[in-house]
Amino acid sequence: MTDVPRSGRQLNRAAQVEPAVGATFRIAVVGSGPKALFALESLSRRLSKRTQDEPRVQITVFDGNPSPGVGAAYSPEQPEFLRLNVTSEIVDVHEPGASGRLVPDFLGWAAVNAPHLHRETYPPRADVGRYLRTAWAVVERRMATVAEVDHVFKRVVAAEPAALTQHGRSSWTLNTADSRGYGPYHEVLLCTGHDDDHAGALSHGWRSPTPLVPAVFPVENNLGEDQVPSGSTVAVRGAALTFVDAALALTQGRGGVFIDRGQDRFTYLRAGNEPARILPVSRDGLLLDAKPVVGGVPEDVQALLVEARVRLRASSEMSQVLACVESTAVSILHQRTIRASSDAEWQISYTLRNGGPPESERLDRARRVLAMSVRAAEHPESTGPAWALGRAWAGLYPAIVENLSFREFEQREWAEFSALARAMERFAFGPPLVNARKILALVEAGVIDLSWMRAGVTIDGDGVHGPSDEDPEPDVVVDAVLAPPGVSGSQQPLYRDLLERGVLSVPSGRRGARVTESGQAVDAVGEAVAGLSLLGRATEDYVIGHDTLNRSLHPQPQRWAERVVQVLTERGATCPTDSIAAAAPTTAPAE
Repeated sequence: MTDVPRSGRQLNRAAQVEPAVGATFRIAVVGSGPKALFALESLSRRLSKRTQDEPRVQITVFDGNPSPGVGAAYSPEQPEFLRLNVTSEIVDVHEPGASGRLVPDFLGWAAVNAPHLHRETYPPRADVGRYLRTAWAVVERRMATVAEVDHVFKRVVAAEPAALTQHGRSSWTLNTADSRGYGPYHEVLLCTGHDDDHAGALSHGWRSPTPLVPAVFPVENNLGEDQVPSGSTVAVRGAALTFVDAALALTQGRGGVFIDRGQDRFTYLRAGNEPARILPVSRDGLLLDAKPVVGGVPEDVQALLVEARVRLRASSEMSQVLACVESTAVSILHQRTIRASSDAEWQISYTLRNGGPPESERLDRARRVLAMSVRAAEHPESTGPAWALGRAWAGLYPAIVENLSFREFEQREWAEFSALARAMERFAFGPPLVNARKILALVEAGVIDLSWMRAGVTIDGDGVHGPSDEDPEPDVVVDAVLAPPGVSGSQQPLYRDLLERGVLSVPSGRRGARVTESGQAVDAVGEAVAGLSLLGRATEDYVIGHDTLNRSLHPQPQRWAERVVQVLTERGATCPTDSIAAAAPTTAPAE
């Protein structure tokens, strides 16, 4: 990859390690997506309050993406029909509660730069990417007044303790994919976002003669007619949000049109060059439920959730948390229907264990469950147990994040929570209503065929298993399963090496790296690793729900910035001309 600077000063150094010079405090940020942006926004605020006689700060940002701020999911170049899956109201780079706003929130930015979005609750992700890119430029200009900012447009593949300073803190060197070394750095922040590969990807050892499209994104490169021919039969592994994007790319992205027929119903008009059939498969045989319209949660349900959040925050045991979630769903269903409390409890239990209410048990179950969720999302008076479960999980989620993050649990307890979370995410975090309607329209038009969901067809490295003799062989298979969060199964050499050396640790049965509440890595013996921090997707499970654009859900970016400035201040008071000592041990000592 050629180094093309888009902002800041470009670095293109030879393979070498540079010593620390004078009183310069050096920070490396690996990744330039939203989490890095949040962290740097908070850091810039705190650096601006320092006195001029404190150490000079140099920040180097490493990322192969030449468009800082957007990460992998928010490319401004992606098609407009790929929508944000959370409401635009939560998108705000500004540190929660901080004074002196540097950038507007997304809605304020859109009012000036994209006024056509003022009524879009779920805007195109490309526009969110444009906002994030603008916010990065503003934050970097602010940072440039208090620090020197450089960019290296390359992927980091290794991080190693380089040496000990005379005050016992480790410094770090980073190596990029082209075997060049950079550093040493006093602080390294890892916020790498989504992996682009994972051990369960079909591309690892694909043995079927059927052509494989190994990934959905970017759709403009992976789902064109060269990869998925017009009129073909397409099998898709996965039926979650990535499947929704793939289905829209293969239809609306090829000129197909969704027509609003009124009464909350779309029909699909074929363009003629889409696939003949799209056949998704999933483990549970179901699509995700639709999100309700914004403001579609009645006041009586909101009041129930307020009381339940208080109870959940006071729960000390995992069993109490799980019971609170389920009982809240029962209360919501009982309050919104004429069912007796015992019947509501049975309905909730059945739906939670089976993915849909009893009345959905028909031959066309996948379509029926989706259609029922659309009706409930459109009309709160039509709510049922699935709607109640979704509102309970979404409404209690901030309290769940607060209560369960940074805690150790027995493997059995965590397995119970993980099973509940997987089930609840279907009810709470599905597609926006507009996209759910589009998927229903594609089913009714025969473009999406859900028969393989009902039949339990599976796809693995050997191909498609389980279709009937009457079903045509697929012409192409699309893998729509993204890499899971966390680091335990990561294919990135950076994380694999840190795990093997015990610099990072993962609790048994979980996926994310252990970190302190300021994001500092915790090693295999339970000590905080000096100078190494992680934010975002790599910590998922240990920090619950950290893969989000919602800045108000987690305070880790500002806590990281506070800790870094504290270390920097202590360094300025005790070490005006820091020097590098002997080589550091494999695992850095705790601060």
